[in-house]
Amino acid sequence: MNKFLNINKKALILLLFLFCGIFAIAILFQKFNFQKSTNEIIDLNPSFDILNPTFTINNDKEKISVKAKQGNFIDKNLILLTNDVHFESDKFKILSDEVTFDREKQTAKSNKNSKFESNGTEIISQGFRLIEQGDIILFNGKTSVLLSQ
Repeated sequence: MNKFLNINKKALILLLFLFCGIFAIAILFQKFNFQKSTNEIIDLNPSFDILNPTFTINNDKEKISVKAKQGNFIDKNLILLTNDVHFESDKFKILSDEVTFDREKQTAKSNKNSKFESNGTEIISQGFRLIEQGDIILFNGKTSVLLSQ
């Protein structure tokens, strides 16, 4: 009989168990990585609809940039902007924590503390309304005006 065809049965069984063990470890490792990445996705699932929303209000006189850290759709046109909301144009800046923005009418309103800044003027109020595409700004509640030269 040929020596090459004579196989050691113990070595063959050991080799078979070794391959099965490596295969099982590879499957467990892939399953562990999949569960880890799934958990990371679940942890990153935000409690808001939009991350870093940015809009522009275009009126006849200027463009007003609207930015926030988070946003939630209230309905088709209304968006609740939260966390560090900024309205900026070449002439002024408004800062607030929570603003409701109407995309269709290009208006905004807030009942939270707001800060308006412009050349030499600072207005701190308990909210504001931006109407007529930003041409008119109305301040709500207790309001203080600081004028500087």
